[in-house]
Amino acid sequence: RAPYVLKTAETLVQRGDGWLGALRTARDPAYVRSELCGLMGVGPKVADCVALFSLDQADAIPVDTHVWTIACREYDSSLRSCASLTPEVYGRVGALFRSRYGSHAGWAHSVLFAAELPQFSRFLPVELQDELKRNAAAEREQKK
Repeated sequence: RAPYVLKTAETLVQRGDGWLGALRTARDPAYVRSELCGLMGVGPKVADCVALFSLDQADAIPVDTHVWTIACREYDSSLRSCASLTPEVYGRVGALFRSRYGSHAGWAHSVLFAAELPQFSRFLPVELQDELKRNAAAEREQKK
C-alpha cells in the first residue's frame, strides 16, 4: 500500500490546499466519490469512508459485504439474489440507507455496522443481542 499512499500524497500536493476543502462543502455525494476514486488505489468503499469520516458527507454509505448483509436482512431481501457486490448493488444498498435515514444515513450505517460487531453487541439490550444471534445463525444456514 505504500506506493498508493505516496502517490496520493503527491496528488494532494499537486491539487492544492483547496481541493479537499471543496469536497467537504460539495453536496453531490457521487461527485465527491468520483473525485476521491481518482486517487490511486481508492475504490468506492474507501472513498465513501473518507467522505463520511473526514469530509462531512453524512449521507455517504461505505458498502462492504457486512453492510450488504444488513441491507438484505433489514431492507430488501431481493438483494440476496445478487451474485456479488457490483457497482449497481453498491448503489442500491446506499440508496436503501439514504431513503430510510435521510441526510445522516452514513452515521446510521455506522451505528448498525458497529452494533453487530462482537466487541460492541454486548452493550445492546438482551432482546436485540438474541435477535442478532438468530440472524447470524440464519445467515450461516443460508450460505450452506
